[in-house]
Amino acid sequence: MTDRIAPKSYTIAQITEVCGGTFNGPPDDAQRPIRGVQTLVDSGSDEVTWLVEDKHLRSLDDCKAAAVIGREDHLGGHPRAILVKDPALAVALVLDLFHRPASAPKPGVHPSAVADPTAVIGENVAIGACAVIGPGARIGKNTVICPGVSIGADVAIGENCRIFDRCVVYDRCTLGNRVILNAGTVIGADGFGYIFRDGAHRKLAHIGTVLIEDDVEIGANSCVDRAKIGATIIGRGTKIDNLVQVAHNVRVGPLCVIAAQTGISGSCRLGTGVAVGGQAGIADGVDIGDGARLGAQSGSIGNIKAGMSVFGTPARDSKEVFKNDARVRRLAALFENVAELEKRLAQLEAATHHPERG
Repeated sequence: MTDRIAPKSYTIAQITEVCGGTFNGPPDDAQRPIRGVQTLVDSGSDEVTWLVEDKHLRSLDDCKAAAVIGREDHLGGHPRAILVKDPALAVALVLDLFHRPASAPKPGVHPSAVADPTAVIGENVAIGACAVIGPGARIGKNTVICPGVSIGADVAIGENCRIFDRCVVYDRCTLGNRVILNAGTVIGADGFGYIFRDGAHRKLAHIGTVLIEDDVEIGANSCVDRAKIGATIIGRGTKIDNLVQVAHNVRVGPLCVIAAQTGISGSCRLGTGVAVGGQAGIADGVDIGDGARLGAQSGSIGNIKAGMSVFGTPARDSKEVFKNDARVRRLAALFENVAELEKRLAQLEAATHHPERG
């Protein structure tokens, strides 16, 4: 078995040190080997797990893990606890220990790849099998271009990027440093722009570009369309999930998170730190303020103020939506109550003496 595929192993003491925590168990137990990370329910005796939320406390009694990472208010008396202040961050650090990076081509240009003579390829760049690098393209040092990638003419890609298999970056697009494009992502295809004339849809030329800033990651099979004029922009540090559509001339601010199957229509503006749930839809030209949150499957047809949490279609303040939803769930009982009241009212009216009836 090669070192590349050999299982990793760390002692509880080493994991505790990485977490910056304290192990509740005896010193001898701290030397037990840990070979993986698993959930509370599925963990085994050579694995470490974690607990973040109160709702998972019920699973703790049946947990077989060698150690459990969590806060003191959850695990203070647990004999196998690794006590930390921030369990989510601690688990992220532990996952880094056991992470195995995806295989990558070696530095240099694979014999089957095609790099135009005018392309500028930086130091220690790796270009995989059957990749194509267009004329005038510039690729920064330590960037990895995986097999089957197509990089268009005059594309600029920064340093330490990772462009996974079969991505396409159209002409004249720009990627910053440490950008990750997961497999099948398409950057810079024409936006969806037509006018209807003479019985046919006439295509509008998209003469703009796409700018992706530093530290952005875009999930598999997502698309960021070219601007009609100017640039479609994805701000620094933003993370986009799989199967997301970002239309022409959208501007996504820094540090946003956008979950899978979201569709963002043309010319929308997302501020800093916006969070968008899965399958959300945002109509043309909508502005979403800093720190706003859109729940899953929300449909936003109007502007959203900074800091708001919205849900539903059309998207409205989450508290209002949940309150109205609770009222709707009581409608069946309400109808029954009203029917019963009508019945009683009819009985009372029938029993009441009316002079006009003699």
